[in-house]
Amino acid sequence: MKQKKHLWRIGLMDPRNLAKEVHVYGYNFSWKTHLSLIVCSLLGMGAIGVVFHLNAVYFAVTVIAVVVMLPIFVLTMYKRMYEQKRFGDVTTYLEQMLYAYQKEGKVLSALKETAMIFDSGQMREHIDRAIAYIETGVSSTERGFTAEGLAIIEEAYECVKIHTVHDTLLSIDQHGGNVDGSIILLLEDLEVWKRRGYKLQAQKKQQHTDNIISIIVATALCAIALYVIDGMRDLFPSVAVSTSIMKLPLIQLTSFVFLLWELWVLARSFRSMSSDWLQSGEIKDAEYLLHCYDKIRDYDAMTEKKKSLLWASPFLIAAVIVFLMHRRGIALLLLVVGMICLFQHRMIRKLAKEDVTNALYAAMPQWMIQMALLLQHNNVQVSIAKSMQSAPEILRPELQLLQERLSEHPESLAAYTDFWKDYDVPEAQSLMKMLHSIAEAGTGNANLQITNMLQRVQEMQQLSDQRQDESSRFKMQMVFLYPVFGATVKLLIDLTLGSVYMMSMLGNMGGV
Repeated sequence: MKQKKHLWRIGLMDPRNLAKEVHVYGYNFSWKTHLSLIVCSLLGMGAIGVVFHLNAVYFAVTVIAVVVMLPIFVLTMYKRMYEQKRFGDVTTYLEQMLYAYQKEGKVLSALKETAMIFDSGQMREHIDRAIAYIETGVSSTERGFTAEGLAIIEEAYECVKIHTVHDTLLSIDQHGGNVDGSIILLLEDLEVWKRRGYKLQAQKKQQHTDNIISIIVATALCAIALYVIDGMRDLFPSVAVSTSIMKLPLIQLTSFVFLLWELWVLARSFRSMSSDWLQSGEIKDAEYLLHCYDKIRDYDAMTEKKKSLLWASPFLIAAVIVFLMHRRGIALLLLVVGMICLFQHRMIRKLAKEDVTNALYAAMPQWMIQMALLLQHNNVQVSIAKSMQSAPEILRPELQLLQERLSEHPESLAAYTDFWKDYDVPEAQSLMKMLHSIAEAGTGNANLQITNMLQRVQEMQQLSDQRQDESSRFKMQMVFLYPVFGATVKLLIDLTLGSVYMMSMLGNMGGV
C-alpha cells in the first residue's frame, strides 16, 4: 500500500496525471499553470540555497524535494475547495430534506423535492440513484428498500449527520411520533454544526497562514544568525581565515536538514487544510473502539502491574549496573526507559479510555434521539430493546448489560445509572436518570421529560463537537511550533560551532 502511495506521488510530477487528479475534484488545471508554479518554486528555493550557501549536492536534493512536493501542495489546495463544496452540498441537502419531510411526510417525496434544488453534480447524482432504488420497491436486506436507498447517499459522504437524519426519518416512518418536534431539534443541531464547521475551517485557514509566517521567520532567523556569526571574522583582521562558517560541513548539513524539515512542516500544514469537512474529528475504527472497551472492562490492575514490572526489570537493573560503572548518561537513559515500561499499563489504559470516552460523546446523542422517538409510543424497556439494532456499535455492549439489569430490577435507579459507570461522562448519567424518571411516569405523562431529554441531547452533541474541534485546533497549533523547534535546534548547533570557530581564531592569534 505504501509503495503504491509513493508511486502515486511520483506520478503526479507528470502534469497530465496532476491535471487528471485535479479533475477528479471537479476543477481544471493546465500545464502552463503547473510550469509557472515550478519556475516560481525553483526561483524561491534557489534564492534560499544561495542565502545558506548550500553546496551542489545539498542544493540539488532540496530542489528535487520541492519539485516532488509541489504537486502535493497543488492537489491539497484543490481538495480543500472540493471538501468545502461537499460540506455545502450536505448541509443544503439535510436542511431541505428535513423541511420537505415536514411538509410531505414521506421520505421518497422529500427526496424528490430535495433533488430539484441541485442542478447537477455529485449530490444530484446520488439523490437520483437513491430515488430510483426506492421506486423499485425491492429490498435485498432486512433494512427495507427505503433504508437501502438512503444508504446510497450515506456511503457517498460518510457523514454522521446524514446517518442521524436518515435514521430519524426512518424511525418516524416506522414508529410515528412528534414529527415537528424531532425535525426542529435536528434543524437546530444542523445549524449549530454548520456554523461550527465554517468557523473551524476559518480558524484552520488562519492557522495555516500563521504556520507559513512561522516557517518564514524561522528560516530568516537562522540565516541572519549564520551571517552574524560569520561576520565576526572581521573582528580579527590580523588573522587570515578564508573559510566561511557557512562552508563548514556540519553547518552545511544542519542547513540542509533544516530546509527539508521546513518543507515537511509546510506539507503537514497543507494536509491539515485539506481534511474532510464532514468529519470534524479523528474517527476511530469501531473494531478498535470495541477492543479498547473490552480491554478496560477486563482490566486487572495487579496482573498488568506484574507485566509492566517484568518489562521494566531488565532496564532498571541495567541502569543500576551502568551507574556503578560511572556511565551516568547511559544510566539515566536506561532509567527513563525502565520507568516508561513500569507505568506503560497505566498510560495504555488512559489512552484507551480517552478514545472510548470521545466515541461515547459522539454516539450518545444519535442514540438518544432515536430513544426520544421510540418513547412516544413505547415504554422505556421496549424502546431500549428496539434501539439496539440501529445503535452505534460502541454503545451495544453497555445497552445489552442495561437490558439485563432492567429485566432483573426494572424499577431500580442503579440499573440505569450503572450505564457507563466506569467512564467520566456525567451527561450520560444525567440522561439515564431522565429515562428512569420517564419509566416511573409512564409513556402517557412523559412529554415534559422527553422534551428536557432532547435539550440535554443537543447540549451533549455540542459538547462532543467542541471536544473534536479542540483536538483539531491543538494539532494545527502544534504545527506552528515545529518551525520554532527546528530553528532552535539549528541555532544551538550553529552557535556551538561558532563558539568553537571563534576559539580557534583566538588560538591562531595567540600563535602569531
